[in-house]
Amino acid sequence: MSRHKDISGFSLIELMVVIAIIAILASIGIPSFRTLILDNRLTSTTNSLLGALQLARSEAVMQRTDISICGANADASACSTDTNWSLGALVKRGTTIVKVIPAVSDAVTITGSASQITYSSNGTTSAATITIADSRPSSRQISVNAIGQACSGSACP
Repeated sequence: MSRHKDISGFSLIELMVVIAIIAILASIGIPSFRTLILDNRLTSTTNSLLGALQLARSEAVMQRTDISICGANADASACSTDTNWSLGALVKRGTTIVKVIPAVSDAVTITGSASQITYSSNGTTSAATITIADSRPSSRQISVNAIGQACSGSACP
């Protein structure tokens, strides 16, 4: 009597079915990842600017002096004269730069309602908004109220 050896492995048809299933799942998932990346880019930019606004307010109170946050010029050495903050932002005490917030991406546009927001020594400022957007119709907005509090989205009262 002869024994037959068991042969294990995948047939070509089984392998092609698995590859087809993986291709279908990838084609469904890849657009979701693109949206996730774009959403994270907007969220990251929004959080960076919120942090800079909070830093400016706390520095103004601690140093008992005016602190400004503004859109940066091309080399991030001074404030831009317009309301386009897409090149980054600067937190300044007079002419001294306290912090530089770099631009996240060329695909993100940041527009302020003013060329700069200045916190006084008691932490108050003029009301302002900063809009963060990309190529999609949705955008994020940061609101700064007159008492200096900055918030975004559902966190705003």
